[in-house]
Amino acid sequence: MAKNILDMLKEGVVLGDGGMIIEARWRGYGTPEVVLESPEALRQIHTDFFRAGSQALQALTWWTSRTQLERRQGWGNKLDEITQSAIRLAKEASGGEAPVGGCLNQTAAGSWTGPFIFDPENAQARDLACAEWDEHIASMVEAGVDFLIPETFSRLDEARLCLSRCKRANVPTMVLMGSGGKSQDGVPIAECARILAGEGADIVGQVCGDLTGMFSTVLEMRQAVDIPVAYQPGGYRRAGPNTTAIREAMIVSGKEMAEYALKAKAEGINYIGACCAAGPEHIRAMAQALGCERYPVA
Repeated sequence: MAKNILDMLKEGVVLGDGGMIIEARWRGYGTPEVVLESPEALRQIHTDFFRAGSQALQALTWWTSRTQLERRQGWGNKLDEITQSAIRLAKEASGGEAPVGGCLNQTAAGSWTGPFIFDPENAQARDLACAEWDEHIASMVEAGVDFLIPETFSRLDEARLCLSRCKRANVPTMVLMGSGGKSQDGVPIAECARILAGEGADIVGQVCGDLTGMFSTVLEMRQAVDIPVAYQPGGYRRAGPNTTAIREAMIVSGKEMAEYALKAKAEGINYIGACCAAGPEHIRAMAQALGCERYPVA
């Protein structure tokens, strides 16, 4: 049976996994289609991260709320099937050893640029956003999710509202803001951490930013709170032209990921993982540096 993620963090640094969506696409599988159409392939991706050294896994529940599924695939009626299958496959990959987190997203129903369900000035829109999260959370809890991960939120007000819904479930919550020194609603990242911690987040942090650029802002969060802090950078460089597509020359090396894993540990960062374009090979390099490679490879 998987340990409680908060107990694990008390014992030391926890190494997470990498970018599930990009890894699936690089192996030739679309998301979330892979959950239903090629479950063995998705289980293998999780297994590869686990074997590399991941001590906690994130289920592929990204972008799978009812409205998001309906707008993108016409699959709104498959929310429970996709969500619960994704969590089950992640659990199977580690034989139940690694705690599994379920991701929740900001309520962009079509793409990163909207349209958004959440509107801070519209009470009805806020209620609709809450209903969207509540349904997704309930499905995850029914599937036995070990912790919840509201992640890549660009606005603090929306992250706070999502956190309030997560707190209704009896599982730990890790809130991850997107990269940058401020939220889109103008709140400095250290203050975001303080507010989220004060409202019940068990872990706070940032995700999906540049390996080097995001490190400094995560340190600001570390200095602002006394709860665990997470650092999950992407596995590619964002600087330069045409960054809308991830190209091979942009991928950072395992050596660089390992170096930053050690830096993060030295600074008291508790949960160290990765995001888009970081595969099992990156996690293995980080695990070797942190001393938690599960199946060593010569």
